Amino acid sequence: MPDAPPTKGAPRSPLGRVGVLHGRPPFLARLNAWRKRTPLSPYWLDWKLQRAAIERLAPRASGALLDVGCSERPHAELFAAHVSRYVGLDYPPALLDKQPELWEILDRAQGVVDVFGDGRALPFADGSFDTVLSTEVLEHVTAPGAVLGEMARVLKPGGRLLLTVPFLVPLHELPSDFYRFTPSSLRQLAGESGLEVEEIEGRGNFALALGSLGSQFLLRSIGARARQSDGSVIPSLWRSVFVVPLAACLQSAFYVASKFTQDDIVTHGYSVVARKPPAGRTELSA
Repeated sequence: MPDAPPTKGAPRSPLGRVGVLHGRPPFLARLNAWRKRTPLSPYWLDWKLQRAAIERLAPRASGALLDVGCSERPHAELFAAHVSRYVGLDYPPALLDKQPELWEILDRAQGVVDVFGDGRALPFADGSFDTVLSTEVLEHVTAPGAVLGEMARVLKPGGRLLLTVPFLVPLHELPSDFYRFTPSSLRQLAGESGLEVEEIEGRGNFALALGSLGSQFLLRSIGARARQSDGSVIPSLWRSVFVVPLAACLQSAFYVASKFTQDDIVTHGYSVVARKPPAGRTELSA
């Protein structure tokens, strides 16, 4: 983290957000939350697939949970009924790179990030947590094996790692986007960290992946007025009048098509459930 906060008066984000904390008025925030959950958002399939994956993972959580790369804790409520404690950790440079004026509103960050830390050296003792959760984070670290090793270290024997990673998604949060993962690579990384893979599940199928990419293609090629340095785009208001209905129709069509195919050779991403062997047992399943 920098030694001193940047001077005040830094330009505000054109997207109306500061770091991981949204700056929209309550009504607009609720309206935007509703829009994200419908095909009127070009990222609807992304959101729907990710949310469904987390809903399936949540019942596997228990006890004290550590969320590595918690961002805005978008899925915390799904775990509330399954865990006794929820600890959110994020990496300070990742937040400050998105919007440096986070320094000016650190009071608003309370209740979102509990601990600032580096995933390569988690600031917790061995065996501190029953569950470690990490959603769409591993692609943004330069040494995913080392981060997985740290997650395994802070798990109690018998504890579980719940992980989601991307496979076919556009580059994002540049320049810190380093990897995409396959089931084979995930099994290899988990095994090297001393974890037993219980389940690897694809997120969606070929049709859903195409629908998601097609919708984002419309937004980026037609509906965007500017591209930002992190790879995201700023939508054009007047073009959105045409692009949003097209993206909604495209996503809906591929969503229907996905019901008639089981081809998952291409997916949006993967979910992983891995377990730390109980104390006294060291052999790992393949």
